[in-house]
Amino acid sequence: MSDSSSDESSQESWTPYSERDEWNDIAPVTQDDGPHPVVQIAYSDKFRDVYDYFRAVVERNEISERAFNLTKDAAALNPANYTVWHFRRVLVKELNKDLKEELSYITKVINSHPKNYQVWHHRRVIVEWLQDPAQELDFTAKILQDDAKNYHAWQHRQWVIREFDLWDNELEYVEKLLREDLRNNSAWNQRYFVINNTSQFTDEVIDREISVLMDRQLQKYPSVLEFCQQLYDDRYRSPYLIAYMIDTYEEMLEQGCKDKMGTLKKAEELCNCLADEYDQIRSEYWNYVSRSLNMKFGADIQQQNVQQECDS
Repeated sequence: MSDSSSDESSQESWTPYSERDEWNDIAPVTQDDGPHPVVQIAYSDKFRDVYDYFRAVVERNEISERAFNLTKDAAALNPANYTVWHFRRVLVKELNKDLKEELSYITKVINSHPKNYQVWHHRRVIVEWLQDPAQELDFTAKILQDDAKNYHAWQHRQWVIREFDLWDNELEYVEKLLREDLRNNSAWNQRYFVINNTSQFTDEVIDREISVLMDRQLQKYPSVLEFCQQLYDDRYRSPYLIAYMIDTYEEMLEQGCKDKMGTLKKAEELCNCLADEYDQIRSEYWNYVSRSLNMKFGADIQQQNVQQECDS
């Protein structure tokens, strides 16, 4: 649970609710941890003060401007508190608050706490009440710039797209993310999400997606192969890891890499590794891949070596 650390800068100007004349009519409700709490949390005085008064207004279901302001202090101290956000939504409705102002407020909160489920849920409800998703795609994109795999941002983005039928430009956005980072698994997931909910995977779409994958040119991303090689050297033997390395070596051979013989040898060794030990259920397939690579590139490599010997 959060405490007052997020609000230390305003500590000097803080006036406890217990010292505010306008709250004299409220009897604060202290937290009941039972008679023998095992591990009692050391709340700050400010935290205790705010939440004692928050429990009091919830208990009496007070619908007032002061209660609304109190929820802001409570949320600042613990933005993950479900009851705070629920009661704030009740007050937003009952007090007929400006929903656009509330959206602006929750934007600031999310910017400070982008991995908090409760704040994202609050935003979803406000957008639902507004029936206006105009800011949502840009907002989630900004959050994803800082953390491309923020689950809550992706979840919110998918909800907005589905709820308000905003599919049109999403594949272009995903394409942009993949150009920036081919290993962005969240972007690949989003690509699947969009296709599965729009065109679906027809034969034509499958052909297009295969072309997209082939156009990626794995050998253009040497850092990925280096990372995979490091995993392999560290004794990771995932069939998916090894298969990726084989695909990359094959593409390097097709693109005319400098050390063709060495590259072919690496690919064949990995095929044998899968066939003999780590993917035996598909051993025939990997043997076939090895033979195909040798037939496709072996003769050319031998001819090239002979030509080099003659030239020397």
